Amino acid sequence: MSATRLPFETFYREVFLPEHLHPLNIALHVAGTLAGLVWIPFTLSSPGLWKLAVLLFPLVHAAPGLLGHRLCERSAEVGDARWRRKDYPVWLFFVANHRMTLERLCCMR
Repeated sequence: MSATRLPFETFYREVFLPEHLHPLNIALHVAGTLAGLVWIPFTLSSPGLWKLAVLLFPLVHAAPGLLGHRLCERSAEVGDARWRRKDYPVWLFFVANHRMTLERLCCMR
């Protein structure tokens, strides 16, 4: 099955979760996702700073997860910046990261 036709559930269970096993890496991903979600209202409520806030959003949202991969789950094959991979669409990683955050916060897993 082609990577672009891979169902999300299969991608999440067989690709994303096995690359996110270390507790510190998971905690940093959750922290970055939550920081990004808090950053959105801050951006919208900062009339004079909104351009800077929009530019900083990727750093606030993604940097903790990238740090988690750098410190805990490095992969010479895939690299630390998983979202730059060409074997799966970027949106799969984005959605999977938010799902993992929701699952961790709701104690579903």
